[in-house]
Amino acid sequence: MPRTKTESKVRVDVYLPKPLVEEIERVAAADGWTEAEFYRLLILDGLSVYSEKSNKRLVNEQMRKKRTKSLEEEVTATNDSSD
Repeated sequence: MPRTKTESKVRVDVYLPKPLVEEIERVAAADGWTEAEFYRLLILDGLSVYSEKSNKRLVNEQMRKKRTKSLEEEVTATNDSSD
């Protein structure tokens, strides 16, 4: 991969299980990534997946709240009209 100029970086220390680190090293070497580049790729892809799941969960929660509120309003309207 060609080196590019990027914004300044911050060092992050993370403890990972040794078998996971060994697998990361094997995959990075096989695909031509430096370990640092591959770790950044994993973090960015992981963040992307997490954000997508989180957004879907939030949208589903908001939809459920709207649906619950709508049902409660229907019940209230039905009770008011039957009185």
